[in-house]
Amino acid sequence: MRALRLLAIAALVLAACGRPAAAPSPTPVLTASPAHYPVTVTDDRGKALTLAHAPRRVVSLAPSATEIVFALGAGDRLVAVDDFSDFPDQAKTLPHVGGVRASPDKIVSYSPDLILAIASGDLPTQLDTLGEPLFVFDANDIDGVYRDIDAVGRLLDREDAAARLVARMRSRIDAVGEKARAATTRPRVLHEVDSTDPSQVFVAGPHNFIDSMITIAGGVNVAADAPVKWPKLSPEQIVAHDPEVIVLGDAAYGATAAIVAARPGWGTITAVRRGAIYPIDEDIVSRPGPRIVEGFEAYIRLIHPELFAK
Repeated sequence: MRALRLLAIAALVLAACGRPAAAPSPTPVLTASPAHYPVTVTDDRGKALTLAHAPRRVVSLAPSATEIVFALGAGDRLVAVDDFSDFPDQAKTLPHVGGVRASPDKIVSYSPDLILAIASGDLPTQLDTLGEPLFVFDANDIDGVYRDIDAVGRLLDREDAAARLVARMRSRIDAVGEKARAATTRPRVLHEVDSTDPSQVFVAGPHNFIDSMITIAGGVNVAADAPVKWPKLSPEQIVAHDPEVIVLGDAAYGATAAIVAARPGWGTITAVRRGAIYPIDEDIVSRPGPRIVEGFEAYIRLIHPELFAK
């Protein structure tokens, strides 16, 4: 199971590797008739999707998309989800179509009138070729997450619910930013995504929602100057960056502070010397959906524990 979940994270990572970091995701463009449908939405790839009527059979190929649909009160329209959609509990009872290598034929067998997916692998291209109604997420930052939620709200005729959800998220994340402004330091932060190969550690780079978390929570992402969203750094590069805080997004897969501290050459890193190596629930930082708010709130406590001292 660990290998499958790491493969899912790798899909998110590899979806962005090799693409210029500076290219922002297009802002979803929403147009509709006075009767709402047909509605046209342009997704994060820049592809327009037009729905003639409210979708009743939705397939989600990403846990974040599944969580958004449920949060908008449209969970009853989901007919199938990917293998990693496990929140809320209702998602576990739905038919599963597979993981990062889901079969297009199996997906199509559910006769979806809307498919929600992330930009990974060649599955989106295959579904496009089949003429399936596909909306693809690839948020570059927290504002991109808000826009995707708004877009799904329009697609599902849940605009008001989407607006309320985004407003609640903004309020909580703005509160994190306000709290961070009271800090007197901006620690250098390394967010570890996958250390299966400790000689080439996947980390959070620029132009993604984890980078937004670090920045808004009052830290400095040491990999913010990388050319891709999810770069691989060598131990030498990490030592040179000298992070003051290391956050383990791969803690659920065996990464621990003790393992990090024991890596050859890492003993000189400030975070290792100070014991500032912290696990974090990867579900709340790697899924660009409603629970990402919890990631922001967890992050500021890791970066600035002094702000919460009694």
